[in-house]
Amino acid sequence: MKPVKDEPKIPVELRPDQLADIIDAVLAFADDCANDREILQSMPRVDRDTVEDLLQRETALQTLAAWLQHVQEEAE
Repeated sequence: MKPVKDEPKIPVELRPDQLADIIDAVLAFADDCANDREILQSMPRVDRDTVEDLLQRETALQTLAAWLQHVQEEAE
């Protein structure tokens, strides 16, 4: 889903330590998705839809973390 230019924005102010905690949490969730995918793929009967969903979720979380890290670097 692409953002619409006329959509209102929600301003958020975070301390550097709060942003770092959010980045850590997002990366931890992405790691959990990767671990879950690995466990599922090692099972004799693999649910491909669930594995694909976990991969998409992991990719989205990594993208979000990269963007947040960019925001963090820009604020320094």
